[in-house]
Amino acid sequence: MKYFIILFILLLSANCMAQNFQLKNGDLIFQEACPTDTENPIKEVTNSIDDYHFTHVGIVYIDNKDSIFVLEATTPKVSLTPLAAYLYPEKAKGCYPKSVVGRLKQQYQHLIPRSLDIGFTLVGKEYDYGYILGNDQYYCSELVYEILKQANEGKDVFPLNVMTFKSSETGQTTQGWIEHFNKHDLPIPEGESGINPGAMSRCDVIDIIHYY
Repeated sequence: MKYFIILFILLLSANCMAQNFQLKNGDLIFQEACPTDTENPIKEVTNSIDDYHFTHVGIVYIDNKDSIFVLEATTPKVSLTPLAAYLYPEKAKGCYPKSVVGRLKQQYQHLIPRSLDIGFTLVGKEYDYGYILGNDQYYCSELVYEILKQANEGKDVFPLNVMTFKSSETGQTTQGWIEHFNKHDLPIPEGESGINPGAMSRCDVIDIIHYY
């Protein structure tokens, strides 16, 4: 009986902590898509924290009325999305993505106001289906990377990686990625510099602080 009382208290405390959690400007919300989501190819070629396979990331903006939004590069364009719609998108049809919050460490917090200002100027820019840096189009992690870099006087906050679209098991480009690049009539940027949500989640410039 004593064991169950202690367990109940621990569960209650954990629930209270979750309810008391508050997002801050500049927090990153990583997401792992449902198994049926079309972003599954990302899961096959990237690694994330713990056992997650993140497919998306956005950065939090809180306005002066305490309304919470997520600035994200998603199809078809960069947008400012209300938090509820980001966490529980209608298109998910009940199978919502898993969401995890990362917070920039203290030495990078001063970059957040300017990075968000830069991000606002990119709202409406086209999504980057080719995953190429510097073409005035943006994919999700590229948007976060770029606005923080610009706010940091052109110095990387998150390091770039060598991109691969190949399965670690077979060494071959996965069918999902072949179909993606064929659909958009684009070359596969194998070996080019880039960044993905999984690599970003493992970077030591952030702390993982909350799980939805």
